[in-house]
Amino acid sequence: MRTRPLTCDEWQLKRYLRLAALLDSPAAFASSHARETGRSEAEWRDWPRHGTCFAAFDGAEPVGIAGTWVTPADPDVTHLISMWVSPAARGRGAGGRLVAAVTGWARRRHTSRVELEVAAGNDAALRTYTRAGFTAARRAPFTTGGTVLELHLA
Repeated sequence: MRTRPLTCDEWQLKRYLRLAALLDSPAAFASSHARETGRSEAEWRDWPRHGTCFAAFDGAEPVGIAGTWVTPADPDVTHLISMWVSPAARGRGAGGRLVAAVTGWARRRHTSRVELEVAAGNDAALRTYTRAGFTAARRAPFTTGGTVLELHLA
């Protein structure tokens, strides 16, 4: 299992993984398959704005994705978004590798913490993030019943 950042020229791979995630786990994300299907090539190339996507691969097969971005208004916080691992690859370390790719990206940019939100009921994701050292944050979640987690990079 390995991870690497995706380039804007790999927009079709970003699209494939993101849409697969939305079909497999629609309740885990703050978007929908129908909404994201309508994105243009330019939007996929630019997604996520002010960040990057990482993909996990089992050999040559893409099996997971995680996005990250930093808002210009708060450049000290890296946001981990849209993480998903295909059902066939779950439990084999892809999630941990994606989290490590995002936290490594955040450290290289000298942000002080990584923040994410887990949808209610997504216990597997919660366990993955907790194993990586994330703890409960004080901010209220944007989604009903969600949990906000953070990892201080100090």
